[in-house]
Amino acid sequence: MDKKIRIAEILAFLDKIEEKYSFTGNKSDVIQAYSSFYEYKPGTITWLRSNEIYDTVKDRMVEPIKMMIAPQEFSGDNACLNCIRTEDPHRAFFYILKQFFSEEEQVKTGRNNSISASARIANHVSIGCNCVIGERVEIGEGCRIYNNVVIQNDVKIGKNCLIQSGAVIGEEGFGFLTARNELRERVKHFGTVIIGDDVEIGANTCITRGVMENTVISDGSKIDNLCHIAHNVKIGRNAFIVASTMVGGSVTIGDNCWLATSTIRNGISIGDRALVGFGAVVVNDVDAGTVVYGNPAKRMR
Repeated sequence: MDKKIRIAEILAFLDKIEEKYSFTGNKSDVIQAYSSFYEYKPGTITWLRSNEIYDTVKDRMVEPIKMMIAPQEFSGDNACLNCIRTEDPHRAFFYILKQFFSEEEQVKTGRNNSISASARIANHVSIGCNCVIGERVEIGEGCRIYNNVVIQNDVKIGKNCLIQSGAVIGEEGFGFLTARNELRERVKHFGTVIIGDDVEIGANTCITRGVMENTVISDGSKIDNLCHIAHNVKIGRNAFIVASTMVGGSVTIGDNCWLATSTIRNGISIGDRALVGFGAVVVNDVDAGTVVYGNPAKRMR
């Protein structure tokens, strides 16, 4: 349903969250909904990433945009009736959508869940359907767990985390020894998985428990869909790990790293603020603050 939101309300919200901006237009105008810049709908608010994107579509625009969140350097004054310029239009736009257009998710527990009596689940935790919460698992306040999720073997999850459908956390990793008859025998895992606050785990991602040490995902890190995080991995704060990335056992990933879809050999260390490019196969340590890409991954010159 369309709403009627005065631009003055939006500006007051940006002031409240201390988002720096400049505004041109009429504060009394009303916004009814939101839309994509590429599929703009009349009367809505939208956002623009860059002047270059605007240049590719400006000749096809049939009417001015009602309201746009744009970069500070945006020069198309005739493109919109109302314009908020800010250093990060992506951030400002989605803060606005969350504040004015989203509905708060209700805390609920779905059907057909198996939750151990020894599990400790804090207040305001949502759990979907067909989930398994195993023995001695701890889940912090405000977490959201979607459908068909398995969490077991003493896993500890902090506050305000999101675990999307199909994720498996706490199973044993791919660890084997060679018996005297040369057959492979599984190595018993004694560690668990420790997940900090504000972490997100994507759909069908697998995070395995440690062998002796714990697998650790630190505060604020975001792991995309279809990733594999092997045993004993240590991931720092605010790391981004993109879909289908494979992180081998005992890898250490620093704070604020970005791993595009890539493969990381076991035992590798990746320093703080490093960026691993798409398709990279990392077989050597990566220094802090560097960018690597390719197979085998090499530092950009």
